[in-house]
Amino acid sequence: SGSSRYSMEQPLVQHPRDYLQHRSVDGSSTSTDESDTLDISVKRPIMNQSLPTTTTVSNTGQSDTKRRGNLVSLYRRSSVFSKDDPISSKSKPIASKQRLRVEPKSHFANERTFIQWISVALLFITFSQLLYILGSSNPDIEGQAAIAGTWMIAMSLFIASYALVIYYRRVYLMQNGKPYGYADFFGPGLLTFAVISGVALILAYSGEVRFGTASTMTPVSGQCMKRSLSGVPVMELQPSGALVDDKEGLLLVPSLNRIVAFGAALPLEGKNDQQARIVATVPGANMEALEQVGNYIYALSEGTDKRSEIIALEWIDSSLDGNFDGASSRRLQESHRWNISLQGVEGMALVPEGQLGEGSVAKLLVAGILMEPTKNGLVEVLSIDAFDQDSFDFSQTKLDNTSKLNKKLVAKGLTDEKVGSMQFFEDRLYVLFDNERVIRVFDPKTGLIIQELILPIAEAGAEKEWEGMRLQRINKEAGAGLRGASESKVVLHLALDSPAQVWSLSLQHEEGRWVMPQCAGVYKYRIVLT
Repeated sequence: SGSSRYSMEQPLVQHPRDYLQHRSVDGSSTSTDESDTLDISVKRPIMNQSLPTTTTVSNTGQSDTKRRGNLVSLYRRSSVFSKDDPISSKSKPIASKQRLRVEPKSHFANERTFIQWISVALLFITFSQLLYILGSSNPDIEGQAAIAGTWMIAMSLFIASYALVIYYRRVYLMQNGKPYGYADFFGPGLLTFAVISGVALILAYSGEVRFGTASTMTPVSGQCMKRSLSGVPVMELQPSGALVDDKEGLLLVPSLNRIVAFGAALPLEGKNDQQARIVATVPGANMEALEQVGNYIYALSEGTDKRSEIIALEWIDSSLDGNFDGASSRRLQESHRWNISLQGVEGMALVPEGQLGEGSVAKLLVAGILMEPTKNGLVEVLSIDAFDQDSFDFSQTKLDNTSKLNKKLVAKGLTDEKVGSMQFFEDRLYVLFDNERVIRVFDPKTGLIIQELILPIAEAGAEKEWEGMRLQRINKEAGAGLRGASESKVVLHLALDSPAQVWSLSLQHEEGRWVMPQCAGVYKYRIVLT
């Protein structure tokens, strides 16, 4: 009834015509009918070989029933589908032993990976150098920072060596056509650990954690005392400095054209109600700092133009009502004024002879600002002028500075160079940077920064208003059981500009450093960035 064509697609292998045979009862084999011309392809899992085109099993001139029977018979008798066939449907593919073809871009990718690893190693060397700088600028952390820097250098060398080994290993695998061994399971973990350790060390020794813990000060008897301002007009006060006159037993605080006096010692809680009193009123003055020079009190007055003044004051017995009552009748009276060519003056300190170097004379340091020309116009910069103590001639009205301090050394690493107060105390020069909330301690003979004290917070919003400081050592005799023994402590007096406040804090000495009491809210000193 007409011929039809059947096809069965089985890819990969062609069998010869006489591959399939019928077996008789006596064991002899006979070929299939000559009219059955069959080419059967069986799927075989051979890797890296191109797939042949699908062959077609055709049989022409046979009836549909006969052809179907032949196909079923062939299926049953074929050894390809027997259980003993070594290549069955359940067999696993076998990797080819032929070499893989490696494209040139694979080598370029390997080189880019190596360069990225080297970049990470260089980044860790940069971290190590930063740690070395932090350690060299502050002796307190020099040892720890050096260890951390050495650790970072070791990590960078290990990363570079590891990257080189991985690079040549992958080159070998590609040159030999290896299909495996390219995955790196150890490298990402090593890199993650190195980055985390590096960031942790940087944070531990840099500005992110150098301020410690800070909170508002809490008054505690004998440690943190807020001075009573009773007896003076608080609304007219603007404290901007501090000076302890040991002979008079007073803490003097300048405020605009007045000087307010408090008791010099650290007051106890029950004795803090002593009234403050005004001991001087200087017309036309805007006093920012006080310093004791011989029998005189020098007041630094900020001028309205490009000049400022140094005013000499001396104690006299005076009474407004003619009645003298001892110490309460002692007042400061103006004796002389000198003009200096420095504006924006804030701090003043007297450095004894020999303290600024061998053979140096006694100098009065005055911190102010100068207008320095730049590409963007005039800019205010810090200037610390030095005046020889012998140059203060009461017959003259003008003073010229004899030298200057290196302001780059004094304010190195600070964003704002403004100086609020200065003091020379026990062979050290203390400089208060109010906008930076820090007191720097210098060795004046070497210029090294010994320590930085973080200023406390007296009131929220007034963190940068500290404009006066004065250190005072108080010696007390011990009990009768300790013959000849004495107890000594250092008190830090601080003056807050706005709102007007005066605090006295008892400092603690730990490991060669001054530490604020716990009630000050600042427990750590800052790591120096130079």
